[in-house]
Amino acid sequence: MRLGIANEYFQAQNYPEATAAAAEIIRINAETYEAWNLMATSLHEMKQPDNALKALMYAAHLRPKVPMPWVVAAEYALNEMGHLREQYLTNAAFCFAGAVRANPRDINTRLKKAAVLVERGYLRHAIAEYRHILSRCPHDLGILDTLAELSIDCCDVDIVIELYAKTIEHYRLNDDASSTPFTWSNLDTYITLLEFAGEYEKAIWTLKNLSRWLLGRKDESYWDNIEDNDCEWDLNDSRRATVPGFEFGKYSWASYGHSLPVELRMKLGLSRLQIGCNEEAMVHLEILGLLDDIGECRSLEHVHLLRPIADQFRDSGFYENALSYYHPLAKMPEETDSWLLIDIGRCYLHLGNDSDAEKYFVAALNEDNDNIDARMELARIFERLGRMEEAFNLVNQAMQLRRNGYSVEGCHDSHGRDAEAKLRRMRKPRPSTSKASKSSVYMDEVTRAEHLKAQLNVLTEELDGMRSGNPKSLFAWMAAAKDLTDDFRGFKTFYPWDKFIKFIGYSGNSRILAETPLDSDLTAMAERLTKGLGADSQDAPPTNVDIPQDYRGISFNTWLDIFLEYALCLARNGSAHESYELCEAAKDAIVFYHSREDMFLINMGWCMCALFSNDEETCASVARFFMREYQFTTDSYRLFSAMLRICQSPVSWYSSGPTQKYVLRQIKAMDLALVGDASSESKIGESTTNVLTTRNNDSEATAGMDIPLLMLYGHILYAGTSYAYALNYFLRADALDPGNPMISLSIGLAYIHHALKRQAENRQHSIMQGISFIQAYYKNRKQAKTVEERQEAHFNVARCYHLLGLVQLAIPYYMRVFDEISDQDYKSHDENITLDSAYNLQSIFIIAGNHKLAKDVANRWLVV
Repeated sequence: MRLGIANEYFQAQNYPEATAAAAEIIRINAETYEAWNLMATSLHEMKQPDNALKALMYAAHLRPKVPMPWVVAAEYALNEMGHLREQYLTNAAFCFAGAVRANPRDINTRLKKAAVLVERGYLRHAIAEYRHILSRCPHDLGILDTLAELSIDCCDVDIVIELYAKTIEHYRLNDDASSTPFTWSNLDTYITLLEFAGEYEKAIWTLKNLSRWLLGRKDESYWDNIEDNDCEWDLNDSRRATVPGFEFGKYSWASYGHSLPVELRMKLGLSRLQIGCNEEAMVHLEILGLLDDIGECRSLEHVHLLRPIADQFRDSGFYENALSYYHPLAKMPEETDSWLLIDIGRCYLHLGNDSDAEKYFVAALNEDNDNIDARMELARIFERLGRMEEAFNLVNQAMQLRRNGYSVEGCHDSHGRDAEAKLRRMRKPRPSTSKASKSSVYMDEVTRAEHLKAQLNVLTEELDGMRSGNPKSLFAWMAAAKDLTDDFRGFKTFYPWDKFIKFIGYSGNSRILAETPLDSDLTAMAERLTKGLGADSQDAPPTNVDIPQDYRGISFNTWLDIFLEYALCLARNGSAHESYELCEAAKDAIVFYHSREDMFLINMGWCMCALFSNDEETCASVARFFMREYQFTTDSYRLFSAMLRICQSPVSWYSSGPTQKYVLRQIKAMDLALVGDASSESKIGESTTNVLTTRNNDSEATAGMDIPLLMLYGHILYAGTSYAYALNYFLRADALDPGNPMISLSIGLAYIHHALKRQAENRQHSIMQGISFIQAYYKNRKQAKTVEERQEAHFNVARCYHLLGLVQLAIPYYMRVFDEISDQDYKSHDENITLDSAYNLQSIFIIAGNHKLAKDVANRWLVV
C-alpha cells in the first residue's frame, strides 16, 4: 500500500513526496528493492545524481546474484554524472565487478568492466580482464588489438606477442587469405609489438612472410631464405630475377612491391635501419618517395610517416637525413610543436651548427614558453660561447619551472600522441643523452632541495613544541624529520659496500648535492648548477685535505640529533620497528661509524627506544655494545644492568643463555688479563683473546677484578635459579669487598633460596649460612644515616624470615620499619616501603586469625 502511494506521488511528478514515501518504506523494511529503485529515480529527477547512484547501488546489493541492477548502477555512474564522471569511475568499476560476479559468462559486461579499468589507469587489471575475455572468445582480433595497446603502455608485450602468434597460426591453418578476418591493420599491430620488444630481425621476417600470405603467394616459401635484402618487395623484377626459384608471370607483378602498404614498407625500412642494413633501408624509403625534389612532402595523406622516419634517422646518427624529414614538418603549423623544434635543434648541435641550433631552441621557447629542455639546451650553448649571464638566467628559469611542476622530456609523450597513433608509429624509446640526463637529475635535485629546505624550517620551528609534548608540533616535526632522514639515508656516499672505509669527503655528482646548504638562497643553488651543467663530473676523491663536517649545510652532529630524536618519537608512538631501523641506519653511516662518541649516542638512543617499547631482547642485545666497546669499565656493566632493570618485561632475556655466555666471556677475559697464564689463554680460546684487543685504550681498567661484573653474572645466574653457581661469583665479590651490604644480602638470599629447592642436600646448613650473611648485611645497613636505608634493612630481614615461614621473627622487623618514622612524615619519603611492610604484616595477622591487629595495622598505615 505504501509503495503504491509512493508510485502515485512519482506519477504526479511530486518527487520530494515520492522520495519521502520511499524513505519511510525503507525505514520499515530496508530490504524493499522497489523502494530503493523508486527513490533513485525520484532523486535523479530532483537533480541529485550522487544520491541517486547510492540508492541504485543499495538496490543492487539487495539482488547480488542478478546482474541487471549492477549494470544499471554502473552505467548511471558513467553516463549521468556530467563533468564529475571521472570521480565516479570507482563506483562504476565496483558495480561492473558485482555484475560479473552475478554472471561470470557475460562477455559484454566484462568488456565494460575492462574499459572502466583502462579509464581509471589500472592497465594490468584491464589486461587480465581482456585475457579472460580472450580465453572465452579465442582469436578475437579486436580484443587482441586492445591488448596490444595496453601492453605497450605497460611495457610488457611478450605475452601479447605469443597470443598474436597463436591467432595468426590459427587463421593461416583454417582460413584462406581472401576470407580471413586477419587484415593489414592487424599485421601492422603485430609488427609494432615485435618492434617494441626489440625483435627487429623477427619483425622483418614476419612482415614479409605474412604479407606474402595476405597477397595469396604463401607457396613462395623460398623468399624466407632471402634475409640480406628485401628484393621481393621491389617495384620491378631486376633483383628478383636473380633469386633461385622465382618464376616470371606466376603471380601478377602487383602482388609484389606495389601491393605492400606504405605503413608496412616504412616499418620494413626502419627495422632495416635498426639492425644496421642502411642501404636496404634507403631503398625502401626511396620507394616510399615521401619527399619531392625540393624537400617538401608529396602528399598530405602520408605526413604522419615523416616524424617516425626522422626520429629513427636521428637515433641512428644520420642527422642530415633526419633534418630532411623534419624540415617539411616544421613548415606545417598543424604538425609543429616545441618538441619537433627541439629535435631539429639537437640535430644541428650534433652537426656542430650552434647558430641554427640556437634558432630552433628559441623557436621552441616561442612555441612553448614553459619548456624546460629548450632552456637547458640553450644554457649549454651559451655556456660554451661564454655568455654566462644568459646561461645563468635560463637555468634559473628552468629551476623555477621545475618547482612549479613542469616536466622535462621523458615525463610525457611527445606530440600528445593518442594510443592509436602510438600503435601506428611506436618505436623503442631512445635513451637520453648523458648531458640531458644530468640536467634532469639536477632539476630533480633542485626540487628536492627546496622541499627539504621547507622541512628543515618546520623542524626548527616545531622543535620546542615537540619536546614539550604538543601533539600538533609532534606530528609536524616527525613528518619533517622523516623527509630529512630519508634523504640522508638515500645518499650512497654515506653507505659504501665496506663500512670500514672512513669518510674522506664528497666526489663526483654527489659534491654539488651534498655541499649545497638547504638554508641558502635559490640563486646559490642556481650558481652551483650553472657551474656544473656543462662539465662532466669526475669520480676522483677531492684533492683537498679538509674533510667535510656537514651534509646539505647541516652539521653531522645535528643530523645525528635529528636521527635519534626522530627514533625516540617513533618508539614513543608505538613504531618500535621503524625506530630500530632508523638507529641502525645511523649506525651504518660511515660518518658516524668511526666516531666512538657518535656510536655511544646511537646505541644509547637505541636502548631508549627499546625501553619505550618494553623490548627486553633488543635492550639486551644493544646494551652489550657498551660492555664490548668499554670493556673492563665498571659503568658499562652497571649500565647494562640498569637497562634491563628498567625494562618492564620478564627476565627471560636477562638470564638467557646468550647473555650468560657473553658476560662469562667478559669474566674470563678479565681473569686472563690479571693472571696472564698461557695455559689459561688456551682454555679460554681465541674468541676471548679477540675480545681483549677490541679497545686498547681500556687496558688500564684491568688493574683489578671488576666487582660489578662479578655481581652482574651472579645475578644473571640467580635470576635463572642457579643459586649454587651464583654463590661462586658472589663470594668472589665478597672476598674483594668484604662487608659490602649489597654483596652480603645477595649471598644470604642465594643461600636461602638454594635451601628451599627440592634438590638441596643440607637445607639446615644453607639456611644458617644465609641467615648469617643477612645478619651481616643488617648490622652494616642499620647504621646508615638515612631513614630509607634503615627501613630497607629492617624490611629485607623481615622478608627473609617471612619467606622461611618464621613469622614470629619477621613481625619485630616489620614493626621496626614503622618505628623509623612518625605518622606525619611517612608519606614524604622518596622510597617509602611502609605500605609494603604494613601489607605483609596485615597478611600475617589475618592468616593467624588475629583480625583485630590486622584491622589496626590497616587503619593506621594502609588508609590512603
